[in-house]
Order: sequence, then C-alpha cells, then structure tokens
Amino acid sequence: MENSTLVDRLSRLSSELSAAERENLKFILSMAAGGLLSGHAGNVDDELRKAALATAQRSLPALHGNLRAEFETGVVFCGRASFFSDEDIDALDRENREYRPRADRFHDHFVASGAPIARELALSQAISDFLAAKVGPVVPSFKANHLYYDQPGLGIDPHVDKDDFSLNVLTMLEHSPAERHSELILYPPEQDALHLQLQRGESLIFFADSVTHQRTRTAEGERIRLVSFGYRTIGAQS
Repeated sequence: MENSTLVDRLSRLSSELSAAERENLKFILSMAAGGLLSGHAGNVDDELRKAALATAQRSLPALHGNLRAEFETGVVFCGRASFFSDEDIDALDRENREYRPRADRFHDHFVASGAPIARELALSQAISDFLAAKVGPVVPSFKANHLYYDQPGLGIDPHVDKDDFSLNVLTMLEHSPAERHSELILYPPEQDALHLQLQRGESLIFFADSVTHQRTRTAEGERIRLVSFGYRTIGAQS
C-alpha cells in the first residue's frame, strides 16, 4: 500500500472517531514515530524504516484535517514575540525560580503548574490576538507550566503532545552555561530536522500535537528553565 493511501485512510478514520479514540490513535502514531527516531527499529531494513517513519509523521497532522497545511514544519513563530514585554519576562523568570521547589518530576524533567503570573499571561488578550492573526481564533487550555531541565540527563524523547497543548507557546527563561549541549529538535514530515536554541525571552510557537519533537539530554552543569502555555485551535476536530 502506498504511504499516501495509508495516510489518507488514517485521516478519514480519524474523522469518524471520538476525541478520546482519536487521542489514542495519535498516541500510537506518536510512539511509532518516536521509536523509529530513537533507533528502536535498528534491525529493520533502512528503506522500510524510512517509509514507516514518513507514514507516521505525515499521519499525525493529517488527523487534524487540512487546517495546518500552511505550516509544513509545524512552526508558527520563533523569536522574540511582541506579546511579552521585558517586564513580563522578568516576572516570569522570578516566578519560575520561586516555583522550582514545588516542581514535580514528570518522566525526565520537572514541572510546576498553577503559578498565577504564568496563568494570567497565558490568558492575556495580547497572546490571543497574536495567535489569532497567525492561525485563527484559539481557546486557552488554562495550562501554564514552568519547566526545568537542571540536572544531568534530563530531557524528553521524541513525542507529540495531547490536544490541550495542540498549539504550544514555549518561552525560554534561562539556558546556561554559554556552551550548550541540550537542544530542542522538531521532526517535520519528510523534511530535515529543525535544531533550535532559544535565547532568553524568545518564544517558539508550534503545533505540538502533530509534529514530533524532543528535548535532548542535558549535560553536567547545564540548566534550562522555560514556561509553556497550551492552546487549542478553534475548528480542530473534537
């Protein structure tokens, strides 16, 4: 069966599923893509492995119909965003440091939720207007997380996010020292991987539920602190 035919069939199947069923299908495809990217199919013929990876990666955005066709890499924006002032970044930075003792380990990184400044900014009209101009109206998930990768070996393996973080606004607060080891990598379907290093105050906005991505492992002495806001695009399948 041609890859495009299988992708089309999975897309049609997705349109007939409930939200929970589609989430399960997305999880299976995410695990397949992540495993192939991580080398867990090393004994499989290389051409077959590439075809399987391409099918999994192309199927993930296809689960959402054609709403995101113009964002082939999954990236909506990368850089210093107009919706954050210098004062906003400083306030987020202070709150991020304050909430570090409250952070819980989630797999191979630490997460602190429920911080008031992060939540307030995630619900701001400035962010809603910025996102609406890029992708159309969005609904905030009311999830704003402070993230920490500040021990050796922390990171996240290749994956996609749940629908609550369909659109992820990820903002860097600190990545030290100057010589960095860990990086954020996005794997758009059938394209070269995007290796990204954000500077303090810069944001990456991307479709985290449909493009496989990872944070590679931290080295000794490396410290990464971020804040992440989740949104759902209006008109997405539900």
